[in-house]
Amino acid sequence: MQLVPHQQRGAEMKLKSLGEAGRIPHRPARPRGRRRLRTIAMLPTLLTLGSVYFGFAAIYCCGREMEDLGAGIRATEVRTLNNQFMEARAPSYLSIAAWMVLAAMICDALDGRIARRTGRTSRFGEQLDSLADIVSFGAAPALMMVTMSRRELTQWGSLGSYQLGQVAVLVGVIYLCCAALRLARFTVEATAEEAKHEGFRGLPAPGAAGGVVSIIFLHDHLVVDRVWPRTADVLAWALPVCTILIALLMVSRIPFTHVVSSFLRRRPFGHVIALLLPVPFIVLYPEQVAVGLAWSFIASGPVRLAWRKMKGRPPRPELGVEQGDELDSSAVRKEA
Repeated sequence: MQLVPHQQRGAEMKLKSLGEAGRIPHRPARPRGRRRLRTIAMLPTLLTLGSVYFGFAAIYCCGREMEDLGAGIRATEVRTLNNQFMEARAPSYLSIAAWMVLAAMICDALDGRIARRTGRTSRFGEQLDSLADIVSFGAAPALMMVTMSRRELTQWGSLGSYQLGQVAVLVGVIYLCCAALRLARFTVEATAEEAKHEGFRGLPAPGAAGGVVSIIFLHDHLVVDRVWPRTADVLAWALPVCTILIALLMVSRIPFTHVVSSFLRRRPFGHVIALLLPVPFIVLYPEQVAVGLAWSFIASGPVRLAWRKMKGRPPRPELGVEQGDELDSSAVRKEA
């Protein structure tokens, strides 16, 4: 017999009242089955794993540098790649680590872009990308900073170098913790509306890694080429301070623009010509250009925020987006 609508509602109310009176035993909710991951997007996943690989390679190069340091071998005496052309661009293991971090940045910029273009975004990709970023842009730059600081302090042999080395280790731990907080905060706060990849709230992890690695890259070339020794010493002393500053910017709420998205938009023809002009300088002076580009991006957030406050304008809402693809693709949701 089929109940009419008003009779069905009356029966439901009666069952509810009986349940409240305790006449019908309470049945616990049946636990939901574990959701099983069946498919993943291959190309974005492989690119993210490539970022992990290059981050691990950078950490391995730091271990080789520390091994030579323990054996009393100077960085200028080490043959890294046994090739004159390659060693001119990577004169030490720390320089090789810098190239590895750059390769991780390229993989990180491509995986999220490809996942979104092909419609293969998922929660699995987001989580995997965050884990990759903590290795490539958290642990690797922190260990590179500690390795270079310990190497320079050992060569100087100054009083209190052991204590200064411990300070460098503490700075590396702070940087790594701030990178982890940065990535975790985005994972919690990001929404579909925020993941438009127009900007970041706080310095993105790849940009932070670029600031640390660029100083190390320039310092190694100055040491090996034996030019501007005073500048090399200043960079060695300034590196821990700059690392602390970068760590604080990562966990700040200062808006930063999304470089990859801004370059992929349609632009006037003259912008292409303007981008081609610095190419000769990049070829001739890659170390100096790397420092200039990395720290221009790091300074762009505070400078833009200060300028807008002076003009009485609020920060642009699209620049309040959290770490979308983090230069890094942390908000990438590759299809499961």
